[in-house]
Amino acid sequence: MVLYNLAMRCYAMGIGLLALWNPKARKLRDGQRETLVRLNDGWWKDGIAPKDVIWIHCASLGEFEMAKPIAAALQAASSQRHILFTFFSPSGYEHSKLELNQSKAYLPLDRPGSASRCLAQWNPSTVIFIRYDFWYHFIQQTLQRKIPCYALGVSLTHYHWLFKTLGKPWLTLLKQLNAIGVINPKMHQIAIENDLQNTFVFGDTKFNRAVERTLQPSSLPLQLQNWLTQKPTLILGSAWQPEIDLILQFFQKNGEVLPQRQILIAPHNINTSFCEAIQNQCIEKIKTNALRFSECSNLIPSSTQILILDTIGHLAESYRYGSIAIIGGAFGKGLHNTIEAAAFGLPLIFGPNHQKFPEAEQFIQAGCGFSVNNQAEFNQTLLNLFQSYIPNQTHPLGVVAQSVAQNQKADIIAFCERLS
Repeated sequence: MVLYNLAMRCYAMGIGLLALWNPKARKLRDGQRETLVRLNDGWWKDGIAPKDVIWIHCASLGEFEMAKPIAAALQAASSQRHILFTFFSPSGYEHSKLELNQSKAYLPLDRPGSASRCLAQWNPSTVIFIRYDFWYHFIQQTLQRKIPCYALGVSLTHYHWLFKTLGKPWLTLLKQLNAIGVINPKMHQIAIENDLQNTFVFGDTKFNRAVERTLQPSSLPLQLQNWLTQKPTLILGSAWQPEIDLILQFFQKNGEVLPQRQILIAPHNINTSFCEAIQNQCIEKIKTNALRFSECSNLIPSSTQILILDTIGHLAESYRYGSIAIIGGAFGKGLHNTIEAAAFGLPLIFGPNHQKFPEAEQFIQAGCGFSVNNQAEFNQTLLNLFQSYIPNQTHPLGVVAQSVAQNQKADIIAFCERLS
């Protein structure tokens, strides 16, 4: 652990230096400093700690979204519970929206002293680490204090760093946790093969959140709802330039298909210059005007065949009215959210870079997700999906996608019963 502790010191120095000009690094440094000050001054207001504190650590916003259903179920089981969320990422800390009897903080860097002070002040009855953020000293001291400790939503592969030489200290530590909840049976088998006998199939709470959304009334602006329901809508979710190129080249070659359909492009980058560039490309390549949703105050003209969704918070709900989804990111660093579209019953097309996203493989194996490598594969896949689509009905493969989403939900109630 000498090298690890040295790395923590170097990392702290690096963050301090980077904070001189990088806003995100500055927020992280300042947030961790604030945590240390509160630990010195006394963490809880008036020195009175809640009766039952459950500490849940989330690396960033994605992990927080995974943790929210768990926190809700734990608090539903006991009104005495206070949930303390900790974060490492400023985006997670800043954008996390808390419910009643919940609080949040930046987690200090993983050092024995910081871990001891945090646990002494917070005095949690249970500790939960979400997904993969395994901080050695915090876990070690949690176990030394005999506090029940769990890891949930853990994703494992045969090549996971835990199973390599450098990961052995962490693997030894994780074997002592009360339980480790992995996402699916394949990962459970991998864990058993590597002597992680305390694992169980928990599932993926991202599916819980997505399925729950389908049961709620639509929150979309009425003009967007009306436009989405006038024709079968092809939705490009979190799209980057490669996905936009694919769809425009498809309609260049298959122009006769477009009049019976419409396209919603939700770019991952919604800045004005990129959205205007998309508009120009639509005119140049398929001779079709594209409107930006932000420009449509009260009404989207019914003649609009391409709409650019340049707002935040509307994409997930838009899938409710779509017919087929093309999910961005997998021609670059990694695939964006496929689960939201699947839960609403849309078959999925995405690029080849999806290995770090187990849900993508589940959709592929079920026959409702399609990974494409090039324009020819994309064209054939989209044509096949168009041909099997029946107007005014959920796509047959979308029904399969909904079933996958339903079956992959995390068994949160069973976990809560472990703590009772």
